Amino acid sequence: MARKIGLLTMVHLASVAKTLAATRPYPLHTLYLQFHPKVAASVKCPRALGRFVASVYQSSVCWIGTDVDLRIMTGTLRTGHPDAGAFSVSRKRPPSVDYLFYDYAVASAAGNEEAVLAQHFPAAQVVELTADSAVENGTRIEVVLDPAEECYRNVVLGGTFDRIHAGHKVLLTQAILMATERLVVGVTDGAMNRGKKLYELILPTEQRIATLEQLLGDIDPTLRYEVVPIVDPFGPTATDPNMDLIVVSTETARGGTKVNELRTKNGLNQLQVHTIELLDDEATIEDKEDKISSSNLRMDLLGTRLKPRKPAPGHLPTKPYIIGLVGGIASGKSKMMERFEKLGAGVIDCDKIGHQLYEPGEECYKQVVATFGNGIVHPNGTINRQALGAIVFADRSKLDQLNGIMWSAIRKRAQEMARSLYEQQGKEVVIMEAAVLLRAGWQQDCHEVWSCIIPREEAIRRLMERNQLAEKEAIRRVDAQVTSTEEIVRQSDVVFCTLWSYEFSQQQAERAWGIIQSELKLKL
Repeated sequence: MARKIGLLTMVHLASVAKTLAATRPYPLHTLYLQFHPKVAASVKCPRALGRFVASVYQSSVCWIGTDVDLRIMTGTLRTGHPDAGAFSVSRKRPPSVDYLFYDYAVASAAGNEEAVLAQHFPAAQVVELTADSAVENGTRIEVVLDPAEECYRNVVLGGTFDRIHAGHKVLLTQAILMATERLVVGVTDGAMNRGKKLYELILPTEQRIATLEQLLGDIDPTLRYEVVPIVDPFGPTATDPNMDLIVVSTETARGGTKVNELRTKNGLNQLQVHTIELLDDEATIEDKEDKISSSNLRMDLLGTRLKPRKPAPGHLPTKPYIIGLVGGIASGKSKMMERFEKLGAGVIDCDKIGHQLYEPGEECYKQVVATFGNGIVHPNGTINRQALGAIVFADRSKLDQLNGIMWSAIRKRAQEMARSLYEQQGKEVVIMEAAVLLRAGWQQDCHEVWSCIIPREEAIRRLMERNQLAEKEAIRRVDAQVTSTEEIVRQSDVVFCTLWSYEFSQQQAERAWGIIQSELKLKL
């Protein structure tokens, strides 16, 4: 069933819980909530409803679930402005509405407001969420109006704003309610994101900016918005003299002080600082943060499909379904392979294949010795890999020679093993682990690519512990990797991270395995 858009007009704010819960039977993707002009007339200024808006976002997951994008439109609180909200003929958002919800009886209260909406959205179904249609025992909330505090012409705030969640909406809405003319929003870019958890999964800056611009316009179209990328903690606050207030969260409160220190140094006015409490995440688990955060949302992406499943390449047979598993050093690939083998996958370890191909009697053995000389051979006839490594890592051209010999042979052996796993053992899904998969171009032999990533610091720590290496050597090995984690993620259909508990990594594996099994049953 296609998910649709709803627009809810509210008068009875204290009944917001049961009103929102009453929308659950409808297949909504987005639900816009606007305030009836009667509400706007009863408050002294838009900022008075700031606490109410925050409480609704805080609890909305309990009332309407996690799949509905709730957007509270505070523009209707600015009485007299021609673009105040959806009641205005000049308003352009939302572009279409499938349901017009009201928390009052429209027939007995029909007026200009309802007529405007009917004219805007003639195909929308009108639904009265009155007491009779609302869920039983709906919770009433206390509507506490904030005092009529000062508002400011120019307000600024910043953040990553990756995958907009309720915490973002509270932060942005509070800033909007305190602004009278302009809101500047800095969106972190480049190296600013490097310190974030699972930064490789952060959406592109251009996409985050576009999403923010649409959301801000939905919340309140009466303000002027400037959404800009920032590559340092200060952004435009360092140079813009036309700023009055900065909005920060409790975790970034110190940033407000730093901004004012820099503005003093640059001869600019001091900004008022308004701090907003972060929202608790009531559904958090042991490995996640206790607050609603983009980091938690990125953790939820692990083990899920990041891209739509593509049709099988023409040169690949439908079965077995081959998945390439790639990742950096010490990223947990081998342990993840063990999980998939226990779940029922056929597994191929290309590193082990490489070791086998170095054995006397293999064609690769003969080519490697012929290419690099008998000086790389132990007295017992086996290849001295340490001596071979000293040669190839000192000369890139010789490394390319070795790769040219080994990669084609490993690829051929892996293809043979995949066919054997399917034909002789009935393994319809085969996972091929190969650290060099992307460099060697073996993704063309796979139906899709999965990957394991790990923070650089954790990879260094694991190498030191696992291989008994000095920190300097561990750093050298980690930094010598050619393919960055960003590139690995960019080419991956599914991503795992083994940074947290064994149980959380197991959940990722089981989630991905369940997805692929479901898809193969439907499509193969």
